[in-house]
Amino acid sequence: MTNLPSAEQIFAGLPDALLIIDHNHAIAKVNPVAENFFGQSAKHLIGDHIGNQLQFEDGRLERALVDKDANVAARRVVASVKGEVVGLVNFDIHTVPADQQWRIVSIAPLPADGPVVEQRQGEQDQFSVRAPDILGHEIKNPLAAIKGAAQLLDRSLDDEKKPLTHMIKEEVARIANLLDRMQSLSTNQPASVEPVNVHSLIDRARQSVETASKGDLKIRDEFDPSLPEVLVDPDALMQVLTNLLVNAVDATKTMDAPDIRLITRYSFGASLSVHGSDTMVRLPVEIIVRDNGPGVPAELEREIFSPFVSTKREGQGLGLALVRKLMNDMNGRVRYERSSGSHYTQFVLFLPIAGQG
Repeated sequence: MTNLPSAEQIFAGLPDALLIIDHNHAIAKVNPVAENFFGQSAKHLIGDHIGNQLQFEDGRLERALVDKDANVAARRVVASVKGEVVGLVNFDIHTVPADQQWRIVSIAPLPADGPVVEQRQGEQDQFSVRAPDILGHEIKNPLAAIKGAAQLLDRSLDDEKKPLTHMIKEEVARIANLLDRMQSLSTNQPASVEPVNVHSLIDRARQSVETASKGDLKIRDEFDPSLPEVLVDPDALMQVLTNLLVNAVDATKTMDAPDIRLITRYSFGASLSVHGSDTMVRLPVEIIVRDNGPGVPAELEREIFSPFVSTKREGQGLGLALVRKLMNDMNGRVRYERSSGSHYTQFVLFLPIAGQG
């Protein structure tokens, strides 16, 4: 019987450039393809900080290199080695499940004769979220709520219906705020955050989406009433929740018994390191948007937060990219999960609480 190759032989024989980095972001191990990619031997690479060797034009990828919790997949991004552009690559970085003090970096250079998008200084690369595209995509969600409310108001207008006029005002204001945000959407500036009761925002998002369905939809909730206030941008979190709920509605619209739930809970485990400092921010408040739809195809799961990746026939693949962008700006995180024991999938938002630090 032929002996199976060892883990060392498999690591050395894989076609992509692979690096293992430690908790201090130093290179601990490389394969021969990585030596070729960086033009240096393993002896010179090992021990050096990953940021000294590898750079990206997109600041989010730069931060991912030194974020111990970052798990990122990016496609067709411009990479540099020691400040010199080497071309387009597919890039992945993720923690080792068995020991999360280690992370694996994978770099797959793309052929030079493939399609190339010309980029001039100051332009956004393909990984960036383009404001005009997002505007066209995002404006549909609040307009759907406005349309649904207007249709209900057409039937009659009395005291019972007056909350709908209030909703219309809120949605119109949200559109205005969204338009204002477009100019800075692709920047890395922090969001304007404030202490917020998370359940009040969740109720607003739920009412908006339910109204857009003309009363045909009921979103269930499982709330922890004891949650502290969170430190977020209210408009940004409203946009995140609306996006996720609209996606859940789309995922379950052909099902006989659609089940969409909003869940809040307090967790002690989640935290992240703030870029540019040694401060660790705890993210104990979780908001879960769960549905019993078919979920994301397995082959797209690692790509769903990247721009222009969509499971919808007519989708632009911008909604979840915006969700990740807004969550990162608020020092929060978002994760997609598929249940192995139950028939549901969910997006989990991790948020910081007000007053910590």
